[in-house]
Amino acid sequence: ALQELLEMTPDTATVRRDGTLQEVSARDVEEGEVVVVKPGGKIPVDGTVVDGESAVNQAPVTGESAPVHKADSDEVYAGTVNQEGALEIRTTGAGSDTTLERIIRRVEEAQEAQSPTESLIDRFAKYYTPAVIALAIGAYAVTQNAILSLTLLVIGCPGALVIGPPVSIVSAIGNAARSGVLMKGGEHLERAGKIDLVAFDKTGTLTKGETTVSGIEGFGVAAADVLSLAATAEKKS
Repeated sequence: ALQELLEMTPDTATVRRDGTLQEVSARDVEEGEVVVVKPGGKIPVDGTVVDGESAVNQAPVTGESAPVHKADSDEVYAGTVNQEGALEIRTTGAGSDTTLERIIRRVEEAQEAQSPTESLIDRFAKYYTPAVIALAIGAYAVTQNAILSLTLLVIGCPGALVIGPPVSIVSAIGNAARSGVLMKGGEHLERAGKIDLVAFDKTGTLTKGETTVSGIEGFGVAAADVLSLAATAEKKS
């Protein structure tokens, strides 16, 4: 999932150097250099727009469903998509210093951070596991029955209990990242599990940012004919 996030950023960038446009590795772009991004291209660096205006799809970084209008002095992020016009961007961050890279590092750190449940299980296993081993040895010492001792060891071993929480949390964080949701750690996952009410504001958070036909109405013409004419007009669009 993190690799998919990394692939959102293009490997190369078109930079204006010595009065000419040169294609270089995106990681070699220096702060202050001007990068040119054509319509339809992905933005390779963080920066501010110095020339041109366009609509930029920022969903991979900010989660905003609708494209955001960008013009002079507006901030743009690596990994976002320039949709309409050409943009010239003055670089403020490239390579590992982009917003997207920092997000990825946060997700990696989140996977390593222990949740309250993991910490509790670790403390429990620290004492419980040696106790089970000592009990199994004690049982063998008393009964001289190796099968009984091994059975007690296998049944009493807290393997599934200890392994369960971290595996489930890492899986959940990875699965969420694959769906575009970035979790800051297991603690927040556990807190999310207790939520029973969510409030959303009215800025289009729940939309996909894509218009769809909800109904067709003809004025003096049948609706089916309107649809047929529209399809004819857009056939080669």
